[in-house]
Amino acid sequence: MNKAFSPCLSVSVDQLLDGGFVHIGVWQAGQNGLMKFQGINPVPSKPGVYAYAVDQEVLYVGSAQRGLHKRLRHYESSKNLRTAIRIREAVLERLSHGTVVDVYVIVLEEPLTLHGGLPVDPVAGLEEGLIRDIKPTWNRRGSKAV
Repeated sequence: MNKAFSPCLSVSVDQLLDGGFVHIGVWQAGQNGLMKFQGINPVPSKPGVYAYAVDQEVLYVGSAQRGLHKRLRHYESSKNLRTAIRIREAVLERLSHGTVVDVYVIVLEEPLTLHGGLPVDPVAGLEEGLIRDIKPTWNRRGSKAV
């Protein structure tokens, strides 16, 4: 990434965009207390890292090992995944106040392999590095988890 992140400052969307993330859409309030993704169609089906931002501030970073499309759909209706339920509640709370929740993603290249065949997962590594460095508010590993 082109800009260093400071754990003391909020990370702006511009820093994600400089690093290769792209804006793919927004969350909107749906029916029956659910939310609906409005944006590019189809959402990439490849693994990647995604971020939710409000007013240009990154509030959540997550990874989608089985594909971004599948992971984002979990936020719309999952009743079993605790993280999806918790983050959906945080998004819906913002939406109820008329706030836009933007979605950014990055699809990384194929997994790397170190000498000797040791695998390296760039998706997991990027997610972990972003959470550690920017401490998004909605991440439990962040400084002020929801």
